[in-house]
Amino acid sequence: MSFRKRYPAAWIYHHNTVRWPFNTLEPAGEGWPGAAFKEHPNAPLVALPAARRLEVSLQQAVEARVSCRNFRAAPLALSDLAALLWLGNGVAGRMSIGAREYLERTVPSGGGLYPLELYVIARNVDGLEAGVYHYVPLHHGLERLQSIEIASSVLSQLFMNQPYIANAGGLLVISAIVERTMHKYADRGYRYVLLEAGHCAQNICLGAAALNLGALPLGGFFDGYLASLLKLDLEEEIILYGLATGHPATEDRMDMRNVAALVPE
Repeated sequence: MSFRKRYPAAWIYHHNTVRWPFNTLEPAGEGWPGAAFKEHPNAPLVALPAARRLEVSLQQAVEARVSCRNFRAAPLALSDLAALLWLGNGVAGRMSIGAREYLERTVPSGGGLYPLELYVIARNVDGLEAGVYHYVPLHHGLERLQSIEIASSVLSQLFMNQPYIANAGGLLVISAIVERTMHKYADRGYRYVLLEAGHCAQNICLGAAALNLGALPLGGFFDGYLASLLKLDLEEEIILYGLATGHPATEDRMDMRNVAALVPE
């Protein structure tokens, strides 16, 4: 059975965002009137340590990367969390083009519009109160949205009952304010937003490998419940991806994968 017949909703989306010479749209000339960065002015801001340089090569990080489903209950260093956040969506520098100054970022973005936002569900991070945080790239800090200790069982339920994230030190959640991109590229921009989420997640996974941490990409979650925890309006900001991170319970790559956890009894 064809892609079109088996998955009609996905087919309709994909087909309707295909571009041909006769339906190519000129990008919108006007800028988006909203803010380039999301901030919560009344939320307490936790300054993060400067992102430290990783001491391994890209090839070593790629070779070390593995989806970890076997974490041990050990605190995640705040400096390591800071490095992962910066790698995923940080500000890498500044450049001038004519009279304008632009921020250089750690991931590519369609039109340089950067729709992504990063959130942290901190459970066991050294020097950071348990709770829900929003990463502010411009200040390299975390806005505390709420102080809350989330039980392992509840966290598992949020991510479609995946039990192997119970001992992760923190959960990173990637969301997108889609209008930042789609105001310019219309429906095609949705593809760009998804691609950017992949860039962000891969940077985090490779950074975790370089820091001898485990990382597990999570595509399964209950959008509404997770949005409620993060205080998001899903009509404005959508959740795309999650990543559990922490210390692996073992150095054995097969044991880290914990394939047995994926096989129903």
